[in-house]
Amino acid sequence: MSEEKQPTEIDEEFQSADVSEKKKKQNFFSRVKTRYRNKQIERLKKEELSEEENKKVEEKIEETNKEINDKSKAKKKKILNIFYFIFNIVLVVGILIWNIFTTEDFTPLRLKDVNFLYIFIMLVFLAGFIIVDVVAIHRMIYRKTLRSRWFLSFKSLGILRYYDAIIPMSGGGQGFMATYLNARDVPASTSLSVPMAKLVFQQIAWLIVTFVCLVLSFTNGSSQTFVSVASIIGFILAFIAVAFIVFVSVSKKLGQKLVSWGLKLLVKMHILKNYEKYYDKVMNFVTDYQNIIKEYSKAKWDVFLQLVLHTIRFVFLFSIPYFIYLAFPYQGGAIGNYGDFFIYAALIDLAASFIPLPGGSGMNEITFAALFNDYLGGYTFWALLLWRFCSFYIDLLMGIGVISYDTVYGNRKYRWVKKKFALQEESQEFRKMQIENFRQERNKRRKKLKKDF
Repeated sequence: MSEEKQPTEIDEEFQSADVSEKKKKQNFFSRVKTRYRNKQIERLKKEELSEEENKKVEEKIEETNKEINDKSKAKKKKILNIFYFIFNIVLVVGILIWNIFTTEDFTPLRLKDVNFLYIFIMLVFLAGFIIVDVVAIHRMIYRKTLRSRWFLSFKSLGILRYYDAIIPMSGGGQGFMATYLNARDVPASTSLSVPMAKLVFQQIAWLIVTFVCLVLSFTNGSSQTFVSVASIIGFILAFIAVAFIVFVSVSKKLGQKLVSWGLKLLVKMHILKNYEKYYDKVMNFVTDYQNIIKEYSKAKWDVFLQLVLHTIRFVFLFSIPYFIYLAFPYQGGAIGNYGDFFIYAALIDLAASFIPLPGGSGMNEITFAALFNDYLGGYTFWALLLWRFCSFYIDLLMGIGVISYDTVYGNRKYRWVKKKFALQEESQEFRKMQIENFRQERNKRRKKLKKDF
């Protein structure tokens, strides 16, 4: 009899657990949540790539890993990165010396003269700029995995911005970000699509904001000849690049012809050597974009959300120079307003966009000094340092911080968490097996009791 009581008590526990689960499910909000989640899971199942496509994506991730781990290439990249970093420091020091010797009203920095309230507001806008980026990446990851991973979104942003900051023309962060996400258990297809999609939405939002600012700069007479010409060139080149990618992605046949024609022209001009190698690379790049555009064409809400987020991103960034201007006490110069400084920041970004050096080094500093010297006078150099911190050096610091954190602690923590989840899964499987074995034994005992009676 004692043997019979034990299983019945356990059965009651399972039955009570089932009843409590049913009660929970009867809650209105839980029902809405489960329905929404089920719809999301169904959508993900429909969007799942075929095995061949998954293999292709995994191969691309592996190729990127090989390029990163290639010692000879890694050494060359490190040397180039060190060179670019030193060049940037020399450039800033050169501007300081130039300001000291050529500007009559150059003012040494005195902290008591700086209005730290506006410095604080500037930092708030900088934080908003970073947070919006993190939200955009988090949404992309959650949409494909249904997992909320805020810290991973921040770290992957740091990796993206760091490698964009040290590689010429800001072209390389996407590959590193894809590799980083894939190494953190994000599926290969999602790891590749997130940085590519972010680049598409960021470029479109950037073109919209900068175009409006470019038009306004001519209508209100706030442009300068040199900066205006440079910003127009930057906008035209960026527009052609984005339009070409979108056009090629939408129309694959015409796109292949255009890519082939363009590469043949570059080979004839002796700019490129291996036609087939570059053709395959470009077409792979185009195919990735085509898949992303097809995927997001079915999710209009996500497209709208991403464009809004990336537009807000640039509003935060281009608002920063105005608060830098207010932080310094220069009197006697031109009086600026928020609109003028916002437009100037957009023009600086446009003018520096086609400079091959990382962060648009050189053009950023020259255009900033040209546009803001009348407003800031002897404080122009110090304002420039703050602007470059917000638009360039913060990217380096974020990336170095993420890499250092992972090296010292993050990688070990991730390996432990991975083992922990694996052990939890094993324990759950073990528990299920024990319950199943118990039920089988209980059924056998009941059959024996029935036979005895």
